[in-house]
Formats: sequence, C-alpha cells, structure tokens
Amino acid sequence: MHAYAAVFKHFEQDGAFYCYPGQSNKSVTAMYNLYRASQVAFPGEDELRRAEAYSREFLCRRRASGELKDKWVIPKDLPGEVAYALDVPWKASLPRIETRMYLEQYGGADDVWIGKVLYRMSLVNNELLLRTAQADFRSFQRQCKLEWHGLRKWASRRNLQAYGVTSNSTLRSYFLAAASIFEPDRATERLGWARTAVLAEAVSSCLRDGRCSRADGMLRELTSGIHLRNDDNPAASLVHALHELIGLLAFDNASYNSLLDAWKQWLAMWTAQGHEGSVALLLVRTVEICSGRRRSASATDDGQAHSLSEYSQLEQLTSSVCSKLAAAGTGDGDDLSPASVEDAADRHRVDLEMQTLARCVLRSRSSIDAVTRQTFLHVARSFYYVAHCSARTVDAHISKVLFEDVV
Repeated sequence: MHAYAAVFKHFEQDGAFYCYPGQSNKSVTAMYNLYRASQVAFPGEDELRRAEAYSREFLCRRRASGELKDKWVIPKDLPGEVAYALDVPWKASLPRIETRMYLEQYGGADDVWIGKVLYRMSLVNNELLLRTAQADFRSFQRQCKLEWHGLRKWASRRNLQAYGVTSNSTLRSYFLAAASIFEPDRATERLGWARTAVLAEAVSSCLRDGRCSRADGMLRELTSGIHLRNDDNPAASLVHALHELIGLLAFDNASYNSLLDAWKQWLAMWTAQGHEGSVALLLVRTVEICSGRRRSASATDDGQAHSLSEYSQLEQLTSSVCSKLAAAGTGDGDDLSPASVEDAADRHRVDLEMQTLARCVLRSRSSIDAVTRQTFLHVARSFYYVAHCSARTVDAHISKVLFEDVV
C-alpha cells in the first residue's frame, strides 16, 4: 500500500511466483501469505493481480488434493487458515470474523518451525499472546451480548416487527456493525450503525409495500415539529421512532441536526428515484456523527476544499459499490457468482471500485482522518460480505463471533 507492488516482480518468472530461484517444491505458507498480500491491490497493480491469480490457483489445487502440509512449519490448523482465505476474500472479510477464526487456528507455543532442526519461535508463537487474545475476545462477547439484549428490546418496544423487521434481521444488522467496529470505547458508533440499519429496513419495507405514505410525505412529517406515535398511521409511527433514535444518538444540537439531515437526504433519494437510496451512506454518516468526527463545514479555504473533494470521492465510491452489492442480494459463497451479479462486466466494475476505495482509504497522505476513511471501507466490506456469503455461512459466523465460547 506504499507503492511497493513492484517488489513482487523479483519473485516472478514466466508467470510463476517463487521464494528463491530454482525452487521446485513451493511452500503452502509462502503461497498463502502471497495470496493474502496480493488481495490488497490498487488499480493498475498488475503484479498483484497476477500474484493473486497464481497463488489462489495453487492453494485451490492443494486444498482439493488435501496436500496442505508445509515444509517450513508445523502449525495447528493450516488447512483452516487456507480455507477461510479462499472462501472469504479480503474485500468481504470483517475484522472480528478474522480474529475469531484465527483464535482457533493459532497454535501458540505448540507450533513448530522446520529448519536444519525443529525449533519454536517464542516471540511469534507463545501462550501468553494466545491467552491475552482469548481474554480480549471473551470481553468483547460479553459486551456484545449486553448490547444485543438492549437492541432487541429497543426494536420490540417500537413495534418494528410490524414493518417486516425480524429478530434475525436485527441480529444480522448488529453483527455486521460489531464485526466491523469492535473496540470497547466505540459502542455508540456500533449501536448507531445497528439501530440505523434496523430502522432503515423498517422504513424501506413500509414504503415498498405501500403501508406508508410516499417518501415525500414522510419527509414532510420528519421536517415538521409534530412527531406523535400513532399505531394506526405507520408513517407517523416510524417518523416518531426516527426522531427518538436521533435524540438517543445525538449528544448536542449540532449532532442532532446532522443526523436529521442524514435521514432527510436518504428519504429524499426515495422521493427522487422512487426506490430506496444508499443505506451505506446513511450508515457512514451516522457512525461519523455519533463519533464526533464529522462536523458541518464549508470550503472556506483550499485545505477544506481538498478535504471535501476527498470526502465526496469516498462517498461516491462507497455508494456505487454498495448499491451494486445490495442489488445482488445474499450470495452463495462463490465470490459474487453470475447468479448474484448480472455479468462479468458488473463484477469487474465492483472489484475495480473496491480497489479504488481501498487506495483512497489506505493511502498514507490524506486530509481526512484515518478512522473516518476506515468507516467507509468497513461499510463497503460489510455489503460485500453479505453479497458474497450464503445465509448459512453468515448465521454460522454470527454464532461463532457473538455467542460461542472461546476455548
């Protein structure tokens, strides 16, 4: 990510990649690490594109034949590491899923390295690191269970099930937020993401099936000063719930107005397009406002103008990627197969836009806060994850990340 892609040229010969010249028996761990590194590619980095294709083909062939033992190391679960990397590419992988899987695959002090003799690398593989990581993850799970209990009660009190919101869809919304933004001190951002996703689902369902008035009617109600709950009027009830949510998430008048504007913009896209707008941008804006990182600004100088231009590019890329992925629906685990995206050209556009978004987020020089840039990538990857993975896979990940004991 620092213009070093060309270094891979030194390890390529006639379309093949190797660790040293004349290597005849390639290492699984070397190809595995090459595959992981090559997935974080920016547009135009052809070396990484070739490295990804070559290493993936190598790993798939070894996986199919059951030949996943390595000549450099005897790890606890190398087949499991390779399987996860092949089944869930980087652009669809969420941080807390990766961690949970690796806790099962990391062998601690039992991993053995192979040289002229067998030896252990205590600074790389040790029990203290493993126990610390396990304790951290258990703490994360305890916090998640409390947050999930509160979120479920919140959705029930607001009768969101009447608008098509189920317990499973609420849990999935929370999981996507928690698997992306997992730090203990970022609970407000995490719950802001989850609650916003759930309420947006309720509003979308109500508008799609005609139980609510048109989006412009909801927009007028949202702008007016009267927001009473009325169970006989679905639109009024949802607008009331929306204002309650904004009041819950806001920490001052400025943040309240910013959250209100974010919802107005989302509803305005319904009015303009006749179908739901980009929930992705609503989620990004909510997370950033809840964190206090986003504030209203006008381009009063060149620095601010440059920042706003960068921010606009991040929004455009995220909206475009997530809209295409949302249209694809739930995936089948086959890396956006033709069943989930219309054609190869669409898949290529999504991947190219993801590469461009990754470059915007991961580049070292930017006038936008690094955590803010990461929010865009988190949301985009969560959409890619849903489009890529089957419902069964998502449910298995939810169980493992949020509820299953770490042992």
